[in-house]
Amino acid sequence: MDTTRRFFIGGAAAMAMCGRAAEAVEDWTPAENWRGVNLLGMFRCPTTGLAPDPRVDGHFVEWEFQALREWGFNFARLPLDYRILIKNDSWTGLDEKKMKFLDEAVEWGRQYGIHVQIALHRIPGYCILDRSEAFPLGTSPVAQEAACWMWATFAERWKGVPNEVLSFNLFNEPTRHTSGANYPPLAIKLIGAIRRVDPKRFIMADGNSCASRPVPELYGIPSVGQAFRGYTPSAITHYGADYIPGIPLASPPTWPLAPGYGKPATRKTPEESVAQYQSAIDAGEYCMVGEFGCRNKTPHAVTLAWMEHCLKLWKAKNLGWALWNLRGHNGFLDSGRQDVAYEDYRGHKLDRKMLELLRRY
Repeated sequence: MDTTRRFFIGGAAAMAMCGRAAEAVEDWTPAENWRGVNLLGMFRCPTTGLAPDPRVDGHFVEWEFQALREWGFNFARLPLDYRILIKNDSWTGLDEKKMKFLDEAVEWGRQYGIHVQIALHRIPGYCILDRSEAFPLGTSPVAQEAACWMWATFAERWKGVPNEVLSFNLFNEPTRHTSGANYPPLAIKLIGAIRRVDPKRFIMADGNSCASRPVPELYGIPSVGQAFRGYTPSAITHYGADYIPGIPLASPPTWPLAPGYGKPATRKTPEESVAQYQSAIDAGEYCMVGEFGCRNKTPHAVTLAWMEHCLKLWKAKNLGWALWNLRGHNGFLDSGRQDVAYEDYRGHKLDRKMLELLRRY
């Protein structure tokens, strides 16, 4: 991306927009826990050198929202790559055609009773998947101003859409320069950018350190929840992922894990992940599992046993959840698992056992 073409916000207007969160905000939380999936229609901008991703259509499709309603779900998180939404390589120039794809998704959510959560998986200045952003969001005023502008523009576009229909998720899994001491003031700045335009919007903030720890600095801010991840133990969820060290790829995992399987870091339990967020739960914060799932190399029976364990735990803790994803190696459509007897669903391969397990919780 040619960074010289970006237009940056300056002066008092930017400082006001990116200031601290407004005080007088209605404290809204969902009437029922969100239970659903991540939809990847605009997850990744087409990039030279990467193979086409069948999960990514470049837009969203109506039948997915309709199917989620038929199956009894009520939630869809939309992880976005901001590069899809901009034009002329400008951090503050949005492509109206692409934004209308989001308008469609919000409307389909309203039509089918599926709450839509817009999430910047890649935000100006940061993406967990790579380090190619020219200005680091965690420390760069340039990137922070651009991120604030983008969220403020989203807030203005959908101002008046009820929280029952739409929420925002600031950005995905803070790590590196966006985590640690840098994260709380950054999250508050982004919340402020939204709230100065739309004081009513409900906002989810991922936890600190790759969503593994809650953010006490956000406790008590009205209409702000916190999200963590359901990828523990990673020896099960990421079996077959050679980029995760310490998982013995030569032998598949079991559930429960056999004693000594993998390195200690890969054996962290779902209970430990939830315990990290107990202080947020005790403080009355709305918490949910923004992503969870298990790669398709883990045996299907092990996946389902682990998944049911997690779902029981989260239900007991009154936590919502969103599977990563609907279509793809973690999902119940087109997962590519070799040990599943699939059904046909609209030309897609449906893992009926996984679907029915999710529906029970």
